Amino acid sequence: MTLQPMVRLNIMVVERCGGHITLLFSIWKESHLARLQGSRGAGLNIADGVEASVEFLSSNQPEIDAKLSSGSELDTPAGPTEDGQIHISVFAMDGSEMLDSGQIYIDLVEELREARLLKREDSYRIHVELELPTSQGFGMSAAGLIAVGRAFRTLTKKGAEEQFLRIAHRIERMNGSGLGDVLGISAKGVELRLEPGAPGSGGKAISFFTRQPILVAWQPEESRHTSKYIDDSVWQRSISKAGERSVNRLRLKDWTFERWADLMLESRNFAKASGLLEEEERKKMLALVQKEILRLDLQARVNVRLCMLGVSVSILPRRLDQPLLSDELDAIANALRAMGLGVRETQIK
Repeated sequence: MTLQPMVRLNIMVVERCGGHITLLFSIWKESHLARLQGSRGAGLNIADGVEASVEFLSSNQPEIDAKLSSGSELDTPAGPTEDGQIHISVFAMDGSEMLDSGQIYIDLVEELREARLLKREDSYRIHVELELPTSQGFGMSAAGLIAVGRAFRTLTKKGAEEQFLRIAHRIERMNGSGLGDVLGISAKGVELRLEPGAPGSGGKAISFFTRQPILVAWQPEESRHTSKYIDDSVWQRSISKAGERSVNRLRLKDWTFERWADLMLESRNFAKASGLLEEEERKKMLALVQKEILRLDLQARVNVRLCMLGVSVSILPRRLDQPLLSDELDAIANALRAMGLGVRETQIK
């Protein structure tokens, strides 16, 4: 028995998704349903993230054609049909290929097939380029899943955006790689996550919008996987206690541009109260960045906040009506690079 020729029509779509930085959070992962797990918290969306392309390659045909019997006997359905092949390549921000980073995209394709948003017989090539490091608190896994999901949706014209977001959130929870990044990205801007869960399935977030140039910086030799903290009962208690206090204070008033100072205060309080600031690598890095900003005499212009849960920081304006200037950002970036830190300029978006 031989396979029928495959139909071939190459079509490619490119989509982007910016990253996400969590500044404070609490952990909600006890539900048996992944769509109801997640976090309450607050954070911000950034322009730099992931660019993904999805290319349709071919569609497998049934090994046996359907036969109609004209009523004399039972019809013979077509089949079987082999699943299409999925070719995945993921590249880090330095251009090197990340050979063991494709599983979440395999999971995504399988979930989309189960939801009948993709045909099982279709083959695709997925190409993912990261603009920031993984496991440093920049939401790269969520951004990658959303970017690839957007590309599939544009390509197939199937499904609603919320369906793809719910699937991305579920895969994040299946892999222990994120709690609230998908919900935060769906809210855009500077968000306050009021209820845990996937967008449209229990998760609730509000946001305000501002465009601000900022810096993100990280310790290249370090990384932290989210599961190290959210699967540890001691960390879970200390993080959730501190996070709930901060969220409860932040939700008391309307979430607008004027709440920036409150967010800066609560993110600092959370870092201390949760114990995350006391980890030696974070403490050392934060002190190093603050020392350089003091040397540059920019302490009155800048807030430095930890990015949860990496060994990384975001360098933010003290006031949203006084954005950081290009020469200020350049001076800070050059100083931090000289100290051996990774640095990238981006925008709150």
